[in-house]
Amino acid sequence: MRILLAIAFCFTLVSLGSTQQSLQPLTSFKPSYSPAIGQTSSYRLLVNGEIQGESGGVVGFAHFAATVEIEQRWQKFGDKLRCELKLKGGTLRVFSSVGEQIQKLGWVQLNFVTTNTGEIVDLIGGGSRSFDELVANFDLMATALASLVVPFPKEGLQIGDAWQGVHQMGSTITLAIVQCLEQPSNFLPKLQPIKLRLRYLLPIDALVDPSLRSQWNFTARYSAESEVVFSVAEGRTISASGTIRLEVGTKIPIPQTNQEKSEQKQSQPENGQSGEKQQSQYQEQQSSQQPTSPQMTTPSFHLKVDAKFDLIKLQ
Repeated sequence: MRILLAIAFCFTLVSLGSTQQSLQPLTSFKPSYSPAIGQTSSYRLLVNGEIQGESGGVVGFAHFAATVEIEQRWQKFGDKLRCELKLKGGTLRVFSSVGEQIQKLGWVQLNFVTTNTGEIVDLIGGGSRSFDELVANFDLMATALASLVVPFPKEGLQIGDAWQGVHQMGSTITLAIVQCLEQPSNFLPKLQPIKLRLRYLLPIDALVDPSLRSQWNFTARYSAESEVVFSVAEGRTISASGTIRLEVGTKIPIPQTNQEKSEQKQSQPENGQSGEKQQSQYQEQQSSQQPTSPQMTTPSFHLKVDAKFDLIKLQ
């Protein structure tokens, strides 16, 4: 009888010890996207913010709100991973002094090649057939970098750690600063949730053709700050929220008119004239020409967008 009691007592101590150990929160993690390979996750993105545009000295303001459906799928891609992001549709509402405008958002897809720990090494596709698709591509990319593709250190991390991740898309390099804040208690422990704070700057003008960028004097920057809840067990984002800012500036080139081209051609000296006479006539002709209209300045355009977003994982 005493032997049975001793065995029962020892078993109880072992059980209590293991239970207490299982309740202890983890303090070190080794996140990667490998657990999500072959899995598809659906998200709803809610965005609202303010648009400020300036063109030719005229300033305009508008508010907007958008609801977007996003799908993410991870696959093996050689020794790397491939992250497929699809903007499956949504609705954009713009509120301004002229009233409300409603626009349906179409289907857009981006493909990132990443390491197992989420550093982007290449961007596949992303071609745009229209300006609207180009904007949608950039918006989807900005959202992904702020919430869905978080870079992690290969050696793992602990609560309180901070690190820098490097995303490379062609010749464009984006640095993301990330810090692990805590292990939130309002999610199932089996998910191994961790809360992250992320900040990045994306120079999207570097993704535009250099000749076009130079011709239009085009500059564009996305910047974001966000808090992300990531499941280490599932290898994917559970939720995210934050702010995104877009600043765009450009000067629109004015093409020469046919009259200007004709005047320039006529002002050139004819062949066959002597060098001195040729130069003298050309200078007299140039000095006699007086401007008949004020000098036209190149019109400029500046756009600033400040927005808040929430990303929710759908069941």
